[in-house]
Amino acid sequence: MVKYLLKLEIFRSKESTFWFIIFPILLTFILSSIFGNMEANVSFDVGIMGESKLFENMIKELEKTGQFSFFKVNDLELLREKDLDVVIEFPENFDEDFQKSLLLSKTNLFRPIKVRIYYIPQRNDSEIAKDVFEDIFSTFDVKFYENIGVWKEVKIKLFEQISEFNYYEYLFPAIIVMMIMSVAFFGYTNGISYFKREGVLKRLSCTPYSLKRFYLDYTVVSIVQIFLSLSIFFIFEMLIYKVNVFIGFFNTIFFVTLGMAVFLSLGYFLASVVKNPETNVVLGNILFQVFMFAGGFYFNVKDVKIIGDIAKLIPSTYIVDGLRKSFGFSVYENHLFVPFVWLIVSIFAAFVFGSRKEIN
Repeated sequence: MVKYLLKLEIFRSKESTFWFIIFPILLTFILSSIFGNMEANVSFDVGIMGESKLFENMIKELEKTGQFSFFKVNDLELLREKDLDVVIEFPENFDEDFQKSLLLSKTNLFRPIKVRIYYIPQRNDSEIAKDVFEDIFSTFDVKFYENIGVWKEVKIKLFEQISEFNYYEYLFPAIIVMMIMSVAFFGYTNGISYFKREGVLKRLSCTPYSLKRFYLDYTVVSIVQIFLSLSIFFIFEMLIYKVNVFIGFFNTIFFVTLGMAVFLSLGYFLASVVKNPETNVVLGNILFQVFMFAGGFYFNVKDVKIIGDIAKLIPSTYIVDGLRKSFGFSVYENHLFVPFVWLIVSIFAAFVFGSRKEIN
């Protein structure tokens, strides 16, 4: 029966292959193209880590152009969340070291001053901002000493630092959960509803092959579908976007398993309670859209009014965020409580409300 159901589910229609395998990959390509490589902005938001009185004068001049805004920051979080285009880190005692470098610039004791520029290579605006400040720092010593009437070269050594944020890695867990939900809501749930309406389950109940065995086999088939889709998607991510899919692999397996348990249980509940496949399609679409957009799949919604409150109540938020722990993008703390509540309630409700309708 498992082989028959697997063949039926995977090869029954071209639409099934498209929605479960091709569409998630296509969506990844579209979203990565839009958000992973944004058009350059006319103005730049710049984060400053460390202190420099010398650079403050230049900040004032740059702000007058209306194209630069500067903010004091303590870490790279705002850069990762795309609130900043670039972050400049001055070392401790930068001004003092600068003066020493001036005095020692023509001696063997000279050492360059290190300034770090953090940026995100997948974003055009961030790369442009990085290039702009490279040019600024390359002439920083010249402009400063022109103003005070002294001419000596003092080179500032720049270290380009690529930010830990990578939108392809940020999007990767979201597409994983989206693929699981696609199979659960549009394959698993609709399949059970279809078999009920066509009387297949009623006929099976009259054979030695029990309905419990059917549900178990059909669940196994859906799990195989999910892993098949994920395997293809993982290969795509590795080859096209160079995502290291093996980072935190056991963490990934755990939350993929949790996601399958939660969404297949919810799908089973819908199929047990609602007879009409068309109604299940509508309900599945509603849940899919809410879980996807309110769950912070494509950007952080934690602090967004109303949506942020909804996000805290739905399982997709914590499953996606749990997967993002592998890449260091997690923003929530307890990733298990809400998903397990949905899992337990879905199973309990399915047996309480749907047990009497199994074969009707």
